Amino acid sequence: MIISTFKYLNKLHWCVAISSCSSNEDLETDIKDFLKNNYAPEVIHILRPNNDIVYEIKKERIPNFENITSHEYKYNTNGSIKNIVENVEIDDEIYQELLSAMYSRMLVKYDSVLKAGHESYFILPAGNFATHFIRIGNIFKESEEINMLSIFLLPHLKDNPEIIYCDTPTIFSLIYACILYKNLIGEEKKYNPRIKFYSSYNVTRDIVENTEKAIFIVSTSINGSLPTKLNGVGIDWSKIVVLYSFDQTEPLRYNVLCKQTSDQYVSSDFESLKPEDFKKRFPNRTFEIKFENEQFIPTSPTISKILLTQNDARKTLSRFMHNYLAYDFISCYKGKNSMSKTRDLYFDVSKLLRSFNEEDPNYFEKKTKQLLINQLPINITSIVYVDDDESKYLADKIKDYYSTAHKKEVNCVSYKNLKLEVGLTSPSCYLICSSCISNGKKISEVSRKLRSQEHSQIIYFNGFVRCIDDEAYKNLKNNIKYGKYSFTTYSFITVDEILLPNEDSDTISWESEKELLTSLLEGFNEFETDTLINEKTKKFFKLRYDELVDNQEGLVNNVFLNKSNGDRLLLNKNFAFFDFETWKPSDIQQSKVYFTILSVLHNYRIEKKIKQTIYERFILDPENFNRYNDGIIQASILRAATTKELNYQIDSVASSKVTNIIISEIQDSENKDTAPYEFLMAICIGKLTLCNNDLNTIYDKFKDHDDNIIKVLLKISHQKYIISQKTA
Repeated sequence: MIISTFKYLNKLHWCVAISSCSSNEDLETDIKDFLKNNYAPEVIHILRPNNDIVYEIKKERIPNFENITSHEYKYNTNGSIKNIVENVEIDDEIYQELLSAMYSRMLVKYDSVLKAGHESYFILPAGNFATHFIRIGNIFKESEEINMLSIFLLPHLKDNPEIIYCDTPTIFSLIYACILYKNLIGEEKKYNPRIKFYSSYNVTRDIVENTEKAIFIVSTSINGSLPTKLNGVGIDWSKIVVLYSFDQTEPLRYNVLCKQTSDQYVSSDFESLKPEDFKKRFPNRTFEIKFENEQFIPTSPTISKILLTQNDARKTLSRFMHNYLAYDFISCYKGKNSMSKTRDLYFDVSKLLRSFNEEDPNYFEKKTKQLLINQLPINITSIVYVDDDESKYLADKIKDYYSTAHKKEVNCVSYKNLKLEVGLTSPSCYLICSSCISNGKKISEVSRKLRSQEHSQIIYFNGFVRCIDDEAYKNLKNNIKYGKYSFTTYSFITVDEILLPNEDSDTISWESEKELLTSLLEGFNEFETDTLINEKTKKFFKLRYDELVDNQEGLVNNVFLNKSNGDRLLLNKNFAFFDFETWKPSDIQQSKVYFTILSVLHNYRIEKKIKQTIYERFILDPENFNRYNDGIIQASILRAATTKELNYQIDSVASSKVTNIIISEIQDSENKDTAPYEFLMAICIGKLTLCNNDLNTIYDKFKDHDDNIIKVLLKISHQKYIISQKTA
C-alpha cells in the first residue's frame, strides 16, 4: 500500500493506493499506523484493482477517522479509474494530483536526487553536464509500490504496443508490472510485447523498428534532450512517454507522468548545460561522474595539504640549473606541441649550440659532442629531423660536425620529405634528430615510417626529453628501441632528461590571462569595469596583452605581472632550491624560476604519489606562500600549481589563511617584494578559488584602493563572487 498526502482546494487530501492488502484488517492496520504519525486528512482517495475483492473499511475501528470524507475507485487494465459509487471517470485534476503525489513520493522516499560536490559534475546519458542527477534505479525496489506506479503507465499501453523500448534496464520492472496486470485481469488474449533497451548515448534510426506499433519509455528527462533525440530520428511525440520530467519547456510535446520544476524536488541551484557552457559557468568542477553500471555520488573528500621543502627537489635539479644558468634557453608560453597547443615551457637548443669546434664549449655542447664521438657511428647516411626549427638546427649542427670531423657529407632532411626505397636490402644508417620530446608522438611517426627499413641502423638522438615520470621515459625509450632484435634493435640517445607535467594541459594560465585581457580591452561589460578602469590601467593591460600575443621569443623576463611600482619580480639570494651561490638576482630569468618551482612541485607529486580523486583532494598548504615569500616564487607557485591544488573553496580554514596572505600582499604593496597582481589575476582567471565570504572580504577591504589595477582586478573577482552566489 502507498499512502501519500497532497493539498487540493486548500484541503489536505490523502491518497491510499492498495496493491497487496489481502484483507480489510491489513488495510485498516496500515491506516492506523499512518495516522499515529501524521495529520488526519479531510479527504481520502482509495484506489483498488477492478476485481472481486472487497475492502470494507470500518471507520469506527480507526481513531480520528470518522470525519474523513472518502472516495473509492477501481482501475482497470487500460488505466481507466472510476468512482465505485457513481461509476464515472475520476476528475482529471484529482487524477493528476494522485499521479504526482505517488510518483513524487517515491522520488523523495528513496533519496533519488543526487547532488554533485563543489568539484564534480554528472555526465548525463544524453551528453549534457549537470549539477544533479535523478537516480531512477533507487525508486523501483518494492514490488507493491512498483505495481501501484504502473497504474498510471497503463493508459499509455491501452493500444497494446508490440514493442516497448526503455532507455535503462532499471525501469523494466515497471513495464513487467503493467504486462502482468493486463494478463491477470480482463484480457482474453495474453499480451506479450517485446521489451527492448536502447542507448540514450547513441540513438539512431537503425536501432528502432516498427515505430507505429511501438512506445518509447524515457526514465528521466532533465531538459528534454533525449525525447528530442528520439523525435529527431523519426519517433512521433505521441509515442514518447517520460516518467520524470524536469524540462521547463512549455508546452511539452511528449507525454509525461510526473512533471516537476527544477527546484521542487531537485534544488534551486540545479543546472544542466552543454559541456562547453557548463565549463564556463563552473570552471572548478573538474571531476566527472559517469554512469555506466553502478551509479554513485561522492562523499566529502579528505583534504590533504602539499607543503614543499628543500628535499622535494629532484637531486639533479640544482646541478641542471647550474649547468645552464648562463644561457637564455628556457621560455614560457611559446611554440606548438604535437597537439597544436601552446607549450607551457619551451627549450631552445639553438641558444645552447654554437659550434663544436670552438674552445670553451658550454655543458650542452660538451655533452653533445661526447655523445657524437662515443655513441654515433661514422657511416651515417641520412640525418632526419622532426618537423620543427629547433630539431633542424640540431640536425644541421651534427651535419656540420660530420663534415668537419669525418670529412663526410651527410644528407639532412625533414622526416615528412624522407623518400624510402621499397624492398631496399643494402643497409643504411639513419640518425633521427629531435630537439625536445614531450609525449613522443612525432618520433613515433618517424619510427612507423622507418619500419620498412628493417636492414638499416636507426639511431634516435634527442636534445631534451621531457616526460611526466621515469616510467613514462622508460616506456617511451623501450617503444622506440623495440624491433627485430627486441629492445636492442635501435639506439635512443638523450643529452638531458627532464621530468615535468604533461604539457597538453588546457589550463595554461597565460592562455586564460590572454582571454581575460581580451574581454577587458574590447570593453566586454560582463565584469562592469568600463567606468572604473583608467587610461594608465588600460595601457598596463594592453602592454601585457601584446606580450602574450606577440611572443615569438616566448616569455622570459615577463613571465609574471610586474610589481605595483613597475619593477619586474626578481629572485633574491639564498634560493632554497639552488645549492650554489655564483649568481646575481638580475641574472636569473623569470622563466628559469618558474621552471624550477614547476619541477619541484611535480617531483613532490611523483614522490608522494599524489592522485586527485573525488575521495581525496590535495591542495597547496597556504604556508607555502609564507615560507617562500619572494614575490617571484609566490607567482611561480600560482602559475605552476593546478586549479585543483589552488581550490581553497573546499577548505574554509585554508581559504581564510590565503585571504590573510592576499590582504598582506596588497597592503603597502609598493614597498614590498610581493606579487599582489599575480594573486588577484589567479582569482580572476579561475586558477585560485576562495570561499565566497573570503572573496567578498578582500573586495570590501580594498575596493577603494589607490591602485587602479588592484581595483579593476578586485571588481572582476567580485563579479565572479556575485555569479557564484547566484548559482550556489
